[in-house]
This record gives sequence, C-alpha cells and structure tokens, in this order.
Amino acid sequence: MRWLLGLFVMLAAAPALAFEGEVDAKSIGNAAAGVVEFQIYVSKNGDVRMDTSTKGPNGKTHRGSYIKPAKGKYDYALDHVRKQATKIPKDTLTKMTKGEPGQTKGKKANVEVKKLGTDKVAGQTTRHVQVIDKDDGSITDLWLSDRYSAKLWQTVFSFGGDKGESPTTGWMPIVEREYGFKPGFIMKMVSKGKDGARGGLEVTRIQEKQVAANKFAPPAGYEVVEMPDMSGGLTNMKMPTTREEAEKMRDEWMKKMQEQQR
Repeated sequence: MRWLLGLFVMLAAAPALAFEGEVDAKSIGNAAAGVVEFQIYVSKNGDVRMDTSTKGPNGKTHRGSYIKPAKGKYDYALDHVRKQATKIPKDTLTKMTKGEPGQTKGKKANVEVKKLGTDKVAGQTTRHVQVIDKDDGSITDLWLSDRYSAKLWQTVFSFGGDKGESPTTGWMPIVEREYGFKPGFIMKMVSKGKDGARGGLEVTRIQEKQVAANKFAPPAGYEVVEMPDMSGGLTNMKMPTTREEAEKMRDEWMKKMQEQQR
C-alpha cells in the first residue's frame, strides 16, 4: 500500500479551506484489538486537538490527547491520569524520519482504480473509489467528500507529519494522473491486505461550529513537562509504510517514554 503514502504526501500540498469545528471518527479493524474513537477539534487558524479513547480487552478505557497549535515551537501530549502536558518540539517526527531519502519516490504505482458510484457517510455524499495494488494484492476502498478539502483531512488526521515536501502547484492534476481519481476529504477508508488483515478509519460526524480557544492549550492545573530525551532510543527509524511498522514504531516510542518517566 505504498501508493497510499504517496497520495497523502501529495494531498499535503492542497490548499485548505477555512474550517472551524469538530470531527468524530472511529477505527476499523480487528475487534479483539479494541476500537479507537477520536474526537477532533479544529480552529480557523489551523490549531488541532485530537482526543482518543480506547477500550481494552479488560474493559478498561484508555484516554489520551494531542494538541497541535498552528503557531509556536511545541505540540503537547496530555496524560490525563498524571495531569501532565508533555512539550514535544514540532520537528521531532521530521528529525526521526529524516535520512530516508526517496521513500515516497520510485516507480509509478501499479494500481487498478475502480469508481463505484456514490454513497452516504455520516450524512455526506461521497464518491466511492476502490484501489487495487497489483504488487502486494491489497485493496483499499475510499469514500471521498467534495464538501471539504483533502488538505483539511491531512491536517486533521496527521501526527506531526503534515509538512510533506511536494510541489505546491498543480497538485490535483498530479493526483488525477497518477491515481486516476480526484482527491477529496476521506470520510471512510478501509484497507484489506492479501492476508485478509483489515484496517481503516471512518468519520462518524463532522460539524462546523465555533471551538473555544482553551481547547488548544494544556488544561489548567496540568503540569507542563519537557519531552524525555529520545536520542538513540529508536533504532533504524523510518516512516512506517505498513500497519506492522506503524505498530512497532508506536510501541518503541511508548516504551521509551515510560522508561524516561520512571
């Protein structure tokens, strides 16, 4: 599914329409792993806050939050149990993944695109597009809304990776030429691997409304702490291109954070 990573980098160059409001979403995948629910807040200035809630196999709910102010040098990861806000330099992920030149470049994607009509997702009319990767056998279904921009989706769901280096002009012709369909806000995405593994994301609500400014700052009473030194802690770091790589990166990151906080 490397074609999908390339598509997201292209979408990062798309112009964003002014949007302020809330977006709710949920993960799609193995039920045993638990469903992740997202509540996302966006300001007109481009500030983003993502609250996540996951119920584990034992029934215990885990909550977390990540705040990405549009301006300033830091993002904040909120630990609601300890009432801590960890300052994370905005270029952290960029530095960690640097040194992987050309990972989004290479031969033209070997995909077959099927346009499967229109469907409703969370009240939005969407274009249903199916992309079949002929190299790895994976199939990805996308439900794209034209009401909101592709850049807004990238802003809402990226984790420190919204500074994709790609041309800032002619982005739509590139996407249409390379992948055969016009981009849009992804209301639903379901990917199925050759081995039958299934994963994805579905937007369950999107609403334009005013969002209080204090949503994009650490809550009152939370201790603001520096991010632990991660140098040397994550070996052979590269941008994940598969679910397994993403999970390994997440697990290594969380383990290192926990070790530093003891």
